[in-house]
Amino acid sequence: MKTILFNPFKKYQENTLLGIGVAATIIGSLLAYAFYIRFNGAFDLHFAPDINLWQPFIDNSINIAIVFLVLFFLAKYHNQKTRAIDILNAVLIARIPFYLVALMNINNTISRAIEQMMSVVDNTIQINMTAIPIDAIIILSIFGLITFLAFIWFIVLLYNGYKIASNAKGGKTMLFFALALILAEIITKAIIIIVPY
Repeated sequence: MKTILFNPFKKYQENTLLGIGVAATIIGSLLAYAFYIRFNGAFDLHFAPDINLWQPFIDNSINIAIVFLVLFFLAKYHNQKTRAIDILNAVLIARIPFYLVALMNINNTISRAIEQMMSVVDNTIQINMTAIPIDAIIILSIFGLITFLAFIWFIVLLYNGYKIASNAKGGKTMLFFALALILAEIITKAIIIIVPY
């Protein structure tokens, strides 16, 4: 079970991983539409009051493409024999935890909690502590924890997939990997902000 959750690249063939990854991307995009989620960054998600069906699909396409390209070029630096499909599978599979997070906004639970919290902030950005609803604090705290765990899961999956695909070794591998993710986040943010869709 541990291998399936954190390193499925050791257990399954590339075609199986690709099929699961593509299916998860489609389902995840539909979940994002249903629960008002935008994936507006390589590893970001935000709630949107209004969303079109095609927007999560474009969000995911941009994020997947940029992370894939950045990691593929890095992997080629480590190992010229790195296959594109292995890096693509790592990116597709690693995003699954983010799609699961979208389920937390069933019935706009998280969106309403955020609105409740924002309602106690006045125009001077002062917070009336006595007016903060306890249930909103609990909901957002749980959401924050689950989102953090999903992010860690994402990183572990992506790193394990990248290491297997590139056969990268040595102390600098993790550093280069982290820098690549930061670059991917900057690029995806810029594209999603600049290009209207």
